[in-house]
Amino acid sequence: MAEDGATTGAAQLAGVFGGEENLNAMHADAKRMLADAKAGKWAVDEETGTHLRRAVTQMQDRMMDVSRRLYLLQQAPKLGNDQYATQVAKQFLAAMDSDERSLVRVFLAAQEMLGSLSQAIEIAISKYDASEEAATEALNTFKNQDGQ
Repeated sequence: MAEDGATTGAAQLAGVFGGEENLNAMHADAKRMLADAKAGKWAVDEETGTHLRRAVTQMQDRMMDVSRRLYLLQQAPKLGNDQYATQVAKQFLAAMDSDERSLVRVFLAAQEMLGSLSQAIEIAISKYDASEEAATEALNTFKNQDGQ
């Protein structure tokens, strides 16, 4: 019974990101974007980066509110000491945090994805600023040589 609720909860959380497959794809994409930004293959101007940063930050803030209570899903519920209650508590824990489809793991994957995306945006903004500065310096050098 708890497993059905956990599966539903994990599916609903993944649904916020368009479903489990989409969440997994987003997670992979965020890691790729981070690698590309670090390698200088992806850059974004400050204005666009600010909008992206705001959207990611808003989602991170919402998830932070939930994460403060996440530990509750990683504890056995207090159902009693008899054998049946103990078994139900174990099943609850397994349903909440046992594999990549369980609620806690889906939540943590979503948080990690947003963290990677946030990092990628910050690096991409700095790469854009650096490339713009380098282009300005190159133009100034060209102007100075042309004027001599």
